Amino acid sequence: MADIEVIQSGSDPGQALRLNAAQPDPGVLTPIFCLLPSALTVLWLVTRARWFWNHNPDLRFGWLVLLMSGYLFYEAWERRPVLQLMWRRTGVALTLTGLGGLFYTQLYQAAYGLTTEGMSALGVSALMFIAGNLHYVFGREGITRFAFAFGFLFLALPIPDTIYFPLISGLQSAVASATVALLNLAGIPAEQIGNAIRLSACVVGIDEACSGIRSLQSTVLATVFIGYLTLRKRSLQAVLFGLGILLAMGGNLLRCFWLSYAAHARGPAAIDSFHDVAGWSILAFTAGGVAAAAWGLSRWERTLANPPSERPADEPS
Repeated sequence: MADIEVIQSGSDPGQALRLNAAQPDPGVLTPIFCLLPSALTVLWLVTRARWFWNHNPDLRFGWLVLLMSGYLFYEAWERRPVLQLMWRRTGVALTLTGLGGLFYTQLYQAAYGLTTEGMSALGVSALMFIAGNLHYVFGREGITRFAFAFGFLFLALPIPDTIYFPLISGLQSAVASATVALLNLAGIPAEQIGNAIRLSACVVGIDEACSGIRSLQSTVLATVFIGYLTLRKRSLQAVLFGLGILLAMGGNLLRCFWLSYAAHARGPAAIDSFHDVAGWSILAFTAGGVAAAAWGLSRWERTLANPPSERPADEPS
């Protein structure tokens, strides 16, 4: 009523418009208030995951993922569906299942502490509860609209140890085998011993960092995020994801070959001298390759969506 009183008193109408604009928009506040359970669930998940983000070098990008997830939510919010506020069977089932999972996960963590398996279970339960909340507020379209923003946060959670250590072991063995093959092709005698490479001058070990898991994780994060923002077709997003994986694995293989070659030519001390340079060089190679692939696929997608008009054939003179 403040704007009406200003108009009746003969004041500047522009002031009335400013007062009216300052009033809160119930159309925005209502869905925000109804999504508070999802916000609290994300906060709970972050408070549990922050220990891994602060103490595990492979997961220090978790805080960045949280900011990126917030940006994705902001982008989706601009195109949010119509408010519904209605319970349906799917929403009730998701909400109750998510609540049950959160309850039992809390009991598990109280008994066994923070574990990677427990964090994965907590993440799945949180996403199910959030999906139920979205279904109540916006219906099925709400889940579709905001699924990527909330699901992206799952990439910052630790991989369960039952999957992580076999994956690391497999990557180490594969990198060692491929590096030995490249060294032999280059005329350098090399032999694989487990996850190590025996050269004539020394033995080069493929540790956890050299397995490529860090570059693989960062590349997955980058390709998923960039692909979602720049490409519309799911098929092209999948192509970008696959190219990123190949770049990450190929770059790590080149780094191991480079360090092994340096150790053969200059001795074991060369590994320490070139280790950081090789790591940053391959990181730049992978990042540049992903950026170039995303740019090329984006241009191709625009060309397919808007094909150039055919020029009329020249008539003979």
